[in-house]
Amino acid sequence: MSLRNKKISAFAEQQTVFRGKTPSLQDVLVTRGDVSPDEMFKAVALQQFENTKLSDLLQGLGYATEDVILRAASEQTGMPIVDLMIDPPSRIISSLVNPTISLRHSFVPWKFIDDVLVVAVSNSEDIPGILPYINDFAARFEFVLAPKSAIIRYHEVTHRSSLSNAANKYVDEKLSCRNWTGKRPRRLGLALVIICASLIYLAPALFLNMMFIWIFIALLTNGIFKASMLISSRKNAPKTRAYQRPKKFPKMSILVPLLREEDIVDRLIKRMALLVYPKELLEICLIYEETDEATKNHLATCRLPYWMKTIEVPSDTLQTKPRAMNYALDFCSGDIIGVYDAEDAPEPNQLYRIAQRFENADENVACVQCQLDYYNSATNWISRCFTIEYSILFRIILPALERFKLPIPLGGTSVFFRRSVLEKLGRWDAQNVTEDADLGLRLHRLGYRCLWSEATTYEEANFRILPWVRQRSRWLKGFLLTWMIHMRTPIKLYQQLGFRGFLVFQIQMLGTVSSFAAVPIVLPMWLFTVGVKLPMYDMINPTLFITLIVCFVTTELFLLILGAFAVKTRGGGSLYAYVPMMLLYWPLGAFAAYKAIWELFMYPTYWDKTEHGINDHKYQDEIDRLTSSPDNSEKPYIPSAPMTIGG
Repeated sequence: MSLRNKKISAFAEQQTVFRGKTPSLQDVLVTRGDVSPDEMFKAVALQQFENTKLSDLLQGLGYATEDVILRAASEQTGMPIVDLMIDPPSRIISSLVNPTISLRHSFVPWKFIDDVLVVAVSNSEDIPGILPYINDFAARFEFVLAPKSAIIRYHEVTHRSSLSNAANKYVDEKLSCRNWTGKRPRRLGLALVIICASLIYLAPALFLNMMFIWIFIALLTNGIFKASMLISSRKNAPKTRAYQRPKKFPKMSILVPLLREEDIVDRLIKRMALLVYPKELLEICLIYEETDEATKNHLATCRLPYWMKTIEVPSDTLQTKPRAMNYALDFCSGDIIGVYDAEDAPEPNQLYRIAQRFENADENVACVQCQLDYYNSATNWISRCFTIEYSILFRIILPALERFKLPIPLGGTSVFFRRSVLEKLGRWDAQNVTEDADLGLRLHRLGYRCLWSEATTYEEANFRILPWVRQRSRWLKGFLLTWMIHMRTPIKLYQQLGFRGFLVFQIQMLGTVSSFAAVPIVLPMWLFTVGVKLPMYDMINPTLFITLIVCFVTTELFLLILGAFAVKTRGGGSLYAYVPMMLLYWPLGAFAAYKAIWELFMYPTYWDKTEHGINDHKYQDEIDRLTSSPDNSEKPYIPSAPMTIGG
């Protein structure tokens, strides 16, 4: 038996998990001179307001390194320290526990010595929480210490393949679109084309009238939905309320998926550095694909602060944002999980406001969606219309959905989750190209709520036609995928959502795609209103045709009114003049809709990547203005009285 094993065996004979009184870790660190009394006093005082272990807090504040704390913990507990690089765990034994669980609790089954299972942990305080996961594998246990970074690195290397495979299928198969691949959707798509072609050939009048009835229903329900949202926003505008600070501020892990983002990484790091939140409670995870050499190499040259880290996602035939986040989540330690995009510029106090929002929310609140806006809206008419569209969504519709307690289609960025709920739901659907909207619905189906926050993140508006179409087609394809998956069991869905929720789901997912797809059919109706005859519509029932024209024109005019109100809520300005341009902006969605329908059957998991950082450097002054903070200190979180801020 090696000297190391003899030492552990001797330790195993005398060690029990819970022995008599031992000196505290803080006493050992101060006695050894590793941490000064003043520094320890400050750390202990801060721990009253922060939900984190003292060891993590000391490292976050820069008062002690991981090695220093580990040596002090060994002296405190009598537990030896092992080097997992020199003496790695047995691969068979380490596989006894799901690596996802081992990473979450920062431990690894190390080896058997006689009949004792020796487990390496990074913190002795975690042992009671670890015991339930190892109780079935041995009659006796002993524990040794190992650096948390070494435990993470071991799993990252040894269990890379299993963690990567798991990232593809966390969501229950019944609620995932991972089976919507291969020949099946293509065959179904071909069958639908044959059916439609046959109807057009055999009964063109019937087919055209059926289409017009469908379009009429889509336009009418969409118009009523948006009208009710507008009325709600005018009558029940949310009042400013006093939020109590959290008893203990949570640790937040922010996922930032990157793909070919080497040109914007430096600006991203600077923007993340402006966030006003205790850095010892902040973990920014820059996630890149193994095959993305450009981003990988650029990150290797960056000097990241201690609260930022990189996570490499193993290559796979599936390469989507939700898959990358599923994989990265195992390497995060936060209780609140947030998501940012590479071009995001959040308001500095956003995380602070999110922490308050969760603290004052009911237990069934699973996530908070921040408001999105654009810093480059002045680029051209497309970017201005994009800004108006998002003002409608985030300043009128989402707040109303929250007040009505209806399903909220989450945005893909600036959304924050309670980690426990996110894990319970199976994280994100790796195959769904609008994983955000899908997750919002799954949350609602299980009785959880999503809140909206006025805390704003500024993004780069898509201002080029072809990239706009590609981005919108991905969103619409995701809406169709989400609709198909959840409509597998329509009765159960209806029971879980209720009548209003079920109807809103139909309007948001299927109705949105239908409205865009109908543009080439209904757009010529503007000509009819000025007296131009339209022979192509001779087969339509006259009453139906006139009714549809009235519905179409009314809906278009109402959307202009809705846009004007949204611009007013945003602060007005020059955008008012561009509200009428929305009549030219919406038809662009028709190209996106048909591209989405084609890809739904041919390439359902294809992620049409949006390129970021095209002209954000030109708007740096505007970004600075929008994200300026009167108090950019890192400690605004211990106020003497409740702060009054918007949700």
